[in-house]
Amino acid sequence: MDTQRVIIGNVLRSDIRGFVVASRLREPEVPTFGSFVRAEIQQGQAELIGLIYDIRLQDDPFLRNLAATLTPDTPRYQEIIRDQQENRAIPVEIAVAAVGYRDARGYHYSLPPQPPMVLFRIVACTADEVRQITARPDFMRTLLENRDVPADELIPAALRTAALLRSESERDGYLVSAGRYLARLMGRDPIRLESLLRRL
Repeated sequence: MDTQRVIIGNVLRSDIRGFVVASRLREPEVPTFGSFVRAEIQQGQAELIGLIYDIRLQDDPFLRNLAATLTPDTPRYQEIIRDQQENRAIPVEIAVAAVGYRDARGYHYSLPPQPPMVLFRIVACTADEVRQITARPDFMRTLLENRDVPADELIPAALRTAALLRSESERDGYLVSAGRYLARLMGRDPIRLESLLRRL
């Protein structure tokens, strides 16, 4: 499983803080909020690491027509709905926030030196890569400083994912350590800190 590469889609637009991916995936394959992804940057010399923070299902002429005409009285109504959800690739826009990048020297938890180029392929991080990325809590600082993303929801989602990829005996300690790190970063905003920690 760790060696499997799941292709999410291609870069539609990007900047230093993140990028939007255009994708056509069947519903079961659409990635979830808080998933880690990576994209090649600097002519393959490095990879940007990001977290999915928004997923928008787009329409197309066929879907618009179907949505306007489909009713529960339509013959095979349930079958049509199931077919659309399970078999038909739907247009999806996925927004990703940068949390760092990886180069020959390892992981860096800061904004990357450049964004990924348009049409570059975006790949889901493997379980092993997520464990490596989240081995240090520094990835959360980049999210807290990005005011364009819902960091208070995104950080707990990422931490839950990271904790589940660790052994059962490590999970509580991992989350406690992450909570202490957040307490140091957010000591001047105890109300926000408490709200964020409650989501864990």
